[in-house]
Amino acid sequence: MGKIAGAWVSATVRWVVTWPHRRRSAFLLAAIVWALGVAGSRIDGMAIMNLPYGPVLADGIPSTPAGTIAPFPAPQRTSPAHTVPDLPDPLRVATEGDYPPFNFVDATGALRGLEVDLAYAVCAELKVTCEIVGRPWDQLLPGLAASDYDLVAASLRIPAATPNSIAFSQPYFRSAAAYATRKGGNATPAAGIIGVEAGTRMAAYLRADNDEKRIQTYPDAIATYQALSDGEVSMIFDEAVRLNRWLNDPSAECCEMSGGLVYDSAFFGPGVGFAMRSEDFHLTSRVNQALSRLAAEGRIAEMSDRYLPFALN
Repeated sequence: MGKIAGAWVSATVRWVVTWPHRRRSAFLLAAIVWALGVAGSRIDGMAIMNLPYGPVLADGIPSTPAGTIAPFPAPQRTSPAHTVPDLPDPLRVATEGDYPPFNFVDATGALRGLEVDLAYAVCAELKVTCEIVGRPWDQLLPGLAASDYDLVAASLRIPAATPNSIAFSQPYFRSAAAYATRKGGNATPAAGIIGVEAGTRMAAYLRADNDEKRIQTYPDAIATYQALSDGEVSMIFDEAVRLNRWLNDPSAECCEMSGGLVYDSAFFGPGVGFAMRSEDFHLTSRVNQALSRLAAEGRIAEMSDRYLPFALN
């Protein structure tokens, strides 16, 4: 036993005495051992950091329960992906079917008209199917609010202030007025008596630019048209589309449109547009984009030419 202890002491002394010559090797050996330990912990996935929101591996991958090693996950986005809402397909469109040439029912019972054609063109631009239904005028907006359909195409004038639940597209037709005179007459807006329906935007427009004595008002459009037929007034002033419908009736053979269309958004409003639910802002945006493309390509004007003797866009 004494010999063994003496040998151990002797070996220890020799190691201490030779330390200055061996310390660089010792440092190198320690560094190698440390590096192997780190590499091993990274390779086997067990280098775990206990963060406040849960244990996470050193490379940032969440650890699995009970210390098991999870397979390397697929790359994940660091922020939520931006998703584009899908458009309704089919796109359900409601119209009145009683306002030619914009919307009407033909001899076969099908819905036709300028706005029906435009709705189909918009659906084609959006790459969705169009499903068009007819509804009475007073049910159009309530049905839209109740989600019975997605869009109303029925010559709806865009109001200055829209209801909270309704949003309008950009106008696809401008609101316009026009004059009509008896055929062969030489009346002009600057001379003679002008007939107009009382309480309308057209009456307000005339009063802004004419002497009150030159304006004769009537209770409705029919009475106004009759006054021109009977020669009570030199000319009449009315909404261009409505006036054109009357002039195409056999009862209006006496008269004709005079001059060009009159546009004034301050009196007549910005125009006519589609109505949608205000919550469907993505649909409204896409419809506006489609209308802009159709207008830029001249396709709305082409449709208008098939139904009207004048352009409203």
